[in-house]
Amino acid sequence: MKYLFKIFIFCVFSSPIFAQLNQLGQIEIPKDSKFDETISVLPLSNDGMLLTLEKESFFSRNKNNWTFFRYDTALHERWQAILNIELGFEAVTSYQNEQYLFWLFAEPETPKIIIVRLNLEHGEIDEFKGELLGAVDIDFFKVLGNTAFLGGSYTEKPIVISFSFFHQKGTVLHGLYDEHLEINGLEIDEKRNEINVIVKERRKGKCGLAIQSYSAEGKSLRTIHVPDLDGNSLSFISGKMLPLNEKETLLVGNYSNNCNDFSKGLYLTRLEEGLEKGTSIIKFADLKNFFSFMSPKRQEKMKERIEQKKKEGKEPNFSYKLLVHNLIQTTKGSLLIAEIYYSQPKSGASLSASILSAKSKEKEKTTEDYTFTHAIICEFDKTGKVLWDNALVMDNLQSDELVEQVQVSKLDDKWLLAFLKKGKLNLQQIRESENVGDKETFEIKTESSTKPDEDTNVAAWYDQNFVAWGTRKIEGKRHEDPTKEVFYLHKLGYGKGK
Repeated sequence: MKYLFKIFIFCVFSSPIFAQLNQLGQIEIPKDSKFDETISVLPLSNDGMLLTLEKESFFSRNKNNWTFFRYDTALHERWQAILNIELGFEAVTSYQNEQYLFWLFAEPETPKIIIVRLNLEHGEIDEFKGELLGAVDIDFFKVLGNTAFLGGSYTEKPIVISFSFFHQKGTVLHGLYDEHLEINGLEIDEKRNEINVIVKERRKGKCGLAIQSYSAEGKSLRTIHVPDLDGNSLSFISGKMLPLNEKETLLVGNYSNNCNDFSKGLYLTRLEEGLEKGTSIIKFADLKNFFSFMSPKRQEKMKERIEQKKKEGKEPNFSYKLLVHNLIQTTKGSLLIAEIYYSQPKSGASLSASILSAKSKEKEKTTEDYTFTHAIICEFDKTGKVLWDNALVMDNLQSDELVEQVQVSKLDDKWLLAFLKKGKLNLQQIRESENVGDKETFEIKTESSTKPDEDTNVAAWYDQNFVAWGTRKIEGKRHEDPTKEVFYLHKLGYGKGK
């Protein structure tokens, strides 16, 4: 495929005069009207990015074609790789580690799967074909070494299957096929060469999380109950793990007082060599900035209500739904980002563009729309103590999918938080619990439009740089010339004005 490189004006407007979001480079790829085409972008930090062009034929007898393009940070192409998908197979989900991007394809209603491994450095592609024990509904997909782990459900019970690339067959992991369990996540621990399956368990009217650990060969190693079902009334809703070294791991998530999905606060559990070494509970009311999405008047009333409850010896009762991000390791411990949202039945199309990447294929199939009110940001030390907390007001951002909206970048001694809403990129700098300046809003426009491009997707890339991509139409220069569609991709740099 040949690229059409064309420089055009990509306007970025900012309301504050002291900061800018500048276009630093661009790419255009003509769309082929003979195919149904989509693109996705996977930022690779300082190593550049991977752009994937999916071409689905309108005729079922033709194979679908995927082309991978690897770029450096200056948007110079390093390589291309082409993958032809066998007829009848559909993309399920993907997983990326430092060396490879893995794609899982499955033939619907059959046990047949194909795992594609793309070398991110050189563009080499390997395919591994095999069969599972049956038609498994797959929700989770991770790879450790030369073994893939697929988690989901089979005959309405949870199941995790290890699939060896060498033997190209699947083996069921023991101890999970239990109607009292529900898989919450799969976590890879490359430091210990282990896979951790986080499950929700409901027994005797109590709920909690359990971590079942397995070796890379699928051998059961240990089971940890957090919290102990017999000694704690809390229900842990979700968990994200962050290995700190060969001995220590942090488990962070949200909890409730019953078995529903409405959170009462956050928790952090320290694990050392597979044993629980203490759990810290952080209530929403104890976070200094949790209610900053409210107006100053409402915040003051909320503080008065909390203080009154404490004087009466009662616990303030707050319940929210949280979408918890993966933990970010810091020099002091770990950074947690969680987005607060509420849901309602779907009423139509999405009102905002979701941030897409190759990893965003793991989306919940749902009949609901989601409204995000704000996000909380906390840094914990290695003992589980909250060092500081802050919040990002998200202005009731709406999405038809429950996917992460907030992008996070490191900017010197600060954090740069960003989210996209109706074609406008909202940026907020924070230094621990302090907001550095006001939230800045940038309108992203193409030369052919006077309005923000609401179909634009934006993702944090590296340092204070972002990547934006989407589709636009190019009108013919003459009346008889046809209108063309192109995919565009832009590098945007955030910085101070002159």
